[in-house]
Parts: sequence; structure tokens; C-alpha cells
Amino acid sequence: MSVLELFKALQSSAFGRFIGSLDHLFCAVLELGHIAGMILLLASVLLTSLNLLGLGLSSVPLTEIQRSTRKLFWTGLTLLVVSGLLIFTPAATSYYSNDFFWAKFILLGFALLVYFTLYRWVAARDSNQTWLAKATGCLTLSLWLGVAFAGRFIGFFA
Repeated sequence: MSVLELFKALQSSAFGRFIGSLDHLFCAVLELGHIAGMILLLASVLLTSLNLLGLGLSSVPLTEIQRSTRKLFWTGLTLLVVSGLLIFTPAATSYYSNDFFWAKFILLGFALLVYFTLYRWVAARDSNQTWLAKATGCLTLSLWLGVAFAGRFIGFFA
């Protein structure tokens, strides 16, 4: 089964048709949930990344910032995944040819990979003085902002 066939199957499934038949107000709530999820996730990443770069909250230990913002990250990621799937499913085939859709998912894959490996490893060291900490903060922030911007451009080039 090709990716396009999978997208068609998702869109034409009973679930896809059900979500697509719901009121536009429901779709607006999904969009708001998606935006709120990105704000929560970016808030967590921004606070930690700025600390890694030596640009913010320098008097607070990095491990404390990460521990304090962990709930924001997971709540934001959960909102993004749930709302994203609900937004995607009823219109899956319209996303297939959208380059920004694919860019978002490539960036998302890299952002999650970096976050769950390098970013967490560097944050556990609790030192923002090394070149690796600064590079990791810059890379992480760039990837997540890339996800947000690519996602925003999906609607403009659908």
C-alpha cells in the first residue's frame, strides 16, 4: 500500500468521514488546541534552549528548568498529536502533495530525535558553558521553530 493509498483510506474511513462531517466550530476548536499545544511545547523548549545558549534564566540550574517545564512539553506534545490527527484525517489526501506538510514531519522527526537524545543528555549535564550545550540549544530551538513555521505554511500552500 502506497502512502497516497493510506491517506485515501484514512480519509474515506468511517472515522475520517465522521470528523469531516462535524460542525466548523469543532474544526476551529481543533485548530485552537493545535496552536495551544505548540505554544506549550515551544515555551518549554524556548526556556531550556535559551538557558543552554546562556541567554536566559542563567541563575536557575538547567535541570530545574527542564524539570519545571517537562509537564508543558508533554501536555503540548499530546495536544499537538491528538489535534493534529483529528485535523489531518478528514482531509488527508489534500496534504499529500503539500511540500510544507512533508517538511513539517521531517523536521518533527529530527526535533523529537534530538530532544530525546542529545538535548536530554546535555541538559542532564547541567552545564550551559560548553560549545555542545550552545549548539544543542540552537539546534533544538531551530528544529522546533521549523516545525511550527512549516505547519503554519501548510494552510497557505494547500
